[in-house]
Amino acid sequence: MDAVVIRRILLVDDDPGMRSAIRALLERAGFTVVVARDGAEAWELLARGPRPVAILADLYTPRMTGHDLVARVRRTPRLAAVPIIAMSAERASRGRPAAHAFLEKPFSREQLEWALQRVGAA
Repeated sequence: MDAVVIRRILLVDDDPGMRSAIRALLERAGFTVVVARDGAEAWELLARGPRPVAILADLYTPRMTGHDLVARVRRTPRLAAVPIIAMSAERASRGRPAAHAFLEKPFSREQLEWALQRVGAA
């Protein structure tokens, strides 16, 4: 019997419409999507749940920003190797954290697929 591989992605975005749209794209691509409304909720999920194949994080969320989440993930040995795709409506040149890829919102399905391939999650 073949083992089932669950490709779990953590999606972090405070905008319900954007979260829903990105989640639908990820699910259509075959991912199981775990959703957090901000960096603090994402950190709680990462602390107690299984490690995702990638994190897709909005940089500007309440309570804990995506910048702070990325820094915490990078300092945590169990999570440090998890690829991170940062996303924001602001241009990539402004203070981008140590993410493996960046998506400027709004982005297309093709751009999302490119980012997933770039970080090795596709």
